[in-house]
Amino acid sequence: MRIPAFWHRPRVAHFAILIFLVYVFLLFSYKFLQNERLREDLAKAQRQLIFGRPNPHWDYTNSWRRIGNTTLRHEIYSAYFDARTDIVGNVRMDEEQMTIGSLRIFAILPERLRDSSINCIVRFSDFSSQEIKAEEAGPMHDVHNNTFAAWSIMCPLHASRRSAMRLPQAVALAYASNRLSHLSPTFIQISYPRNMTNMFGRSRPTISVCVGPLHENYSNVLRLVEFVEMYRLQGATHFYFYYVEASEEVRRVLVHYQRMGLADVFEWNVQAHMQDVHYAGIVAQFNDCVYRANVVDNFRYAAVVDLDEVVMPLKHNTLADYLRQCDEGRTAGFVFRNVFFHRRDSNDTFNAPSHVLNRLLYTQSKVRRTLEVLPAYIRSKVVVNTRAIVEMGNHQVYRSAPGYADHVVHPTVGLLFHYRDKCINCKMVLIVDYTARRFGSLLFDRVDNTCLEVFLNRGICDLV
Repeated sequence: MRIPAFWHRPRVAHFAILIFLVYVFLLFSYKFLQNERLREDLAKAQRQLIFGRPNPHWDYTNSWRRIGNTTLRHEIYSAYFDARTDIVGNVRMDEEQMTIGSLRIFAILPERLRDSSINCIVRFSDFSSQEIKAEEAGPMHDVHNNTFAAWSIMCPLHASRRSAMRLPQAVALAYASNRLSHLSPTFIQISYPRNMTNMFGRSRPTISVCVGPLHENYSNVLRLVEFVEMYRLQGATHFYFYYVEASEEVRRVLVHYQRMGLADVFEWNVQAHMQDVHYAGIVAQFNDCVYRANVVDNFRYAAVVDLDEVVMPLKHNTLADYLRQCDEGRTAGFVFRNVFFHRRDSNDTFNAPSHVLNRLLYTQSKVRRTLEVLPAYIRSKVVVNTRAIVEMGNHQVYRSAPGYADHVVHPTVGLLFHYRDKCINCKMVLIVDYTARRFGSLLFDRVDNTCLEVFLNRGICDLV
């Protein structure tokens, strides 16, 4: 019996489609493997280069500066040299050039900037310059319907393979809608590691703390001192503070910790955008802080928190102990879920020693917290591996380097203790939790000693 010709056509068509799909798969697999080999070769070649900091006298301080036309209120804050080539989309390695890293720049620009592209103008120590098209440029998350937003801009850096490598000293942004940005560019210094020899070495297993901006004339001195001493007891060795407005007493405490080498303090002069950018530009501030901890100081960890938040391990003595035992190396961030302690709740000063002057420590006098543990990424806070972060949010990691992922800490292992001044839902069920009191005896003494050193005449830190 003869089979009609049309009977074979669907089978032939299906077979042709299958062959085409296999071809496409093999093509993409080949290109992927080729790209991976290129990046591996690039990483090896990059480590053989000699990186010299172009400005040895740069002191790593920054402030918000206007870009181009001042009436537009476009501002730029900082720029960092990022040696990670795995976060650069289009890397180069040929006879002429090779990718050596990128520049990460933080700015405040309109949330809906109409420019199709933004360029980086890099300037070298001999005042020669070069213009580079940004590979990434856009508002970061957490805009919250504001007209302005914190922006992250990334421009790749390629070095000539036929001449001595030069690193740029300063950078400016240029784009068409702000004509003066190109005619009269606002250059800012690029931040490099304090010790360039550590650029490709292991990061220091040190916990730094990125603190949310102090604004509205922040004046709660006792909370500030308690916050620092609590995290020091947990293993933190360095703090980054950014202030918009703060009382004279708070400034004295910050200077005290700065002189001890425990803190860096930066002006966060965003007064022009207090009403049209989310929470004093906190997203730009947290990202600047994480990049600073990684690039400049080579710290492995950064706890990204506010002054009323304490990361509290429940099965380990300290945060340092938890990270030492639980970090397997490929975690971008440890997400601690949120529970509330409310300021309006009654004070329990039972464990306050009779001799202490500063008795109302919030972690020791507030012992009732909400039974409900909020879901991950809802008011949670994160302790990050700084080398894994590409974009940091207020409550979560929005983008990490390839190969890294978040770890949500189980609520029986650790929580974020949030000592809220105003309760969100005052009818939530509360339970007694004495966990923070295990630090009480040392904490009371440390707070009293600090207050005595800063305020010699009375030894008391004001509680507002």
